[in-house]
Amino acid sequence: MTARRAFVLGAYVPNGGTIMAYQLGRILERDFGFRAIAVATAEDRADAGIHVYDLLMPSVSREEMLRQATGEDVVIVNPSFSDQLFGWRTPAFKISYVQGFTTFPLLDLKLDHFVASSDFIAGYLHALYGLDPRVIPPFINLDKLPPALPWRERPEAVVLPYRKGMPAVWNLSYLRLHDLVTQRAPHIKLAEPVGGALVPQRELLTKLAGVRYLLTLSAAEGFGLVPLEAMALGTVVIGYDGFGGRHYMRPGENCAVAPYPQIERVSELLIDAVSKPEISAAMALRGQETAARFSYEAFRSAWIEEFDKVLPASVGR
Repeated sequence: MTARRAFVLGAYVPNGGTIMAYQLGRILERDFGFRAIAVATAEDRADAGIHVYDLLMPSVSREEMLRQATGEDVVIVNPSFSDQLFGWRTPAFKISYVQGFTTFPLLDLKLDHFVASSDFIAGYLHALYGLDPRVIPPFINLDKLPPALPWRERPEAVVLPYRKGMPAVWNLSYLRLHDLVTQRAPHIKLAEPVGGALVPQRELLTKLAGVRYLLTLSAAEGFGLVPLEAMALGTVVIGYDGFGGRHYMRPGENCAVAPYPQIERVSELLIDAVSKPEISAAMALRGQETAARFSYEAFRSAWIEEFDKVLPASVGR
């Protein structure tokens, strides 16, 4: 019998949302016996150096997927592909793992099943579309993190800005914060910002593992993987909560964040965190405790349960 197929849209696109879609294909292949296939353009390459892929899927074009997929197959469709209306165009069972809300103007409601990455996303989908999706948070590779410097060995007054999100919002937020911090606490050093789509994940994590403070000014996140990875490495997260970050961020307990656009408040939180290292060290420990809950094992277990429940009998285990 020919193995049923799990087509993963954009499996090798270098960002956090698509690496999670890749992981769904990986689970369907290894736990359900599907043949996972990446649906990619010529630019989407597993060897691009951003993420590490331990299951190399064969690739087909989007046009080939549309020709090949049948009602026996599954298609994993991130909502950023909503404008291509795959829900209307293929008979396969279509699952959308909704991890954000800024990459699509209108959700393709012809997809068959939706899962949300955070409580905020679930509430957004309910308020706008009347959906009631299950929440399955993304995971971080807790057993593959780089070694982290002990808190006391990290630079005392260095803050690492992470560049992600809408460029105009990020730039204006950063310039405002820079001015406020320079005026009130000139001893604090804002390091060269890191981030961007082409920075290898390992390189970014290694930088996070060597600083006490991460500044995140991404105004709109469906979840926020990098701040959670920073927590796992014992780095205090300061900045915007990104809306979706509220799923795990507890201001004053495991992080120092405020809602967009409260950049003046973020500046105060940053100065306060650097000025009170003992309190920040305790916050960093609580952040590590939070991050430990978002393991691959928890992610895989939740998705196996979800696939068992929602896949049509013809494509189940």
